[in-house]
Amino acid sequence: MLLDRGAECNKCDCWGQSPVMKVCEHGHTEIVKILLDRGADCNKCDWWGESPLMKACEHGHTEIVKMLLDRGADCNKCDKKGQLPVMKACEHGHTEIVKMLLDRGADYNKCDDGQSPVMKGCKHGHTEIVKMLLDRGADYNKCDGMVSPL
Repeated sequence: MLLDRGAECNKCDCWGQSPVMKVCEHGHTEIVKILLDRGADCNKCDWWGESPLMKACEHGHTEIVKMLLDRGADCNKCDKKGQLPVMKACEHGHTEIVKMLLDRGADYNKCDDGQSPVMKGCKHGHTEIVKMLLDRGADYNKCDGMVSPL
């Protein structure tokens, strides 16, 4: 294993992406665990401000999301566009991940470019996610006035 030969587990590529971010994006659960056990930073962001948690949420890797949260990943850390991990999960229809993030205190009323998690769920037709957010008290009127969940 490269780590046994001195490879740095937090060394980033030319886009600022760490090894743990890459394997979170591609769903390699065992490698994520190895990297985290070796000291990989689960909150290290790339040039766009995206975290390993955001990548796992976007691509629906539930087990990795749980592992990252258990290791202290910040579920309310925004990227440079103002998006949160919960927004990525809502947009891509990953219901179980949305629930997990909400249970860990994810901000369900934050807006990025005028769209809240509710609006992202509505826009992409994820009814179960929208219902879950509304049941938790999400503000369906929360937006910048340019777009509406309807």
